[in-house]
Amino acid sequence: MAAVVLLLATTACDKREEEPAAVSPPVSIVQQPAASAGGACILWDYAFIKQKLGVTFDVAASDQVDDTSSCVVQTATGDYPDLMLSVVESTPASATQFLSDLKPAKATTLKGLGKAAYRLYTPPAAGRGPIIEIGWLSEAKQLQTLRFTFAQDATAAAVSAMNPKIIALAKAMDTTAG
Repeated sequence: MAAVVLLLATTACDKREEEPAAVSPPVSIVQQPAASAGGACILWDYAFIKQKLGVTFDVAASDQVDDTSSCVVQTATGDYPDLMLSVVESTPASATQFLSDLKPAKATTLKGLGKAAYRLYTPPAAGRGPIIEIGWLSEAKQLQTLRFTFAQDATAAAVSAMNPKIIALAKAMDTTAG
């Protein structure tokens, strides 16, 4: 009886070996360009952002409401850091109106960016680090805003180092009258 069981077990093993194994094709993940998200994301690519900020992003999402287009990029591994761009297609606002009516109360005026610009620092809050926001009235009469939100564990040195980088990114993105 033991010989019959051994023979059946061996035969079953032989049959399993003869059956071709199902082979799955290799899976490859292809990163879509930030611009493929549409909206204001068409103005960005991940390499450009990394070159300007030194931060690698790999996920993008956009939205459009009336004449305002936005884009947010972040990493696939977490909510922060993230970078947001908002563009209002056109505004009749002058530089004076921008600074008096659209610049947030706690913001400082920036020189050398568009027709008028500001920088706003927001301290850390629950679940996120500080925020640096740059808003400007472009030469093409668009309202543009860049907002970099740090991870909760961001150091003061990292925040200080990001200030000139985010301004350089804004300057690189400033639109001119066409």
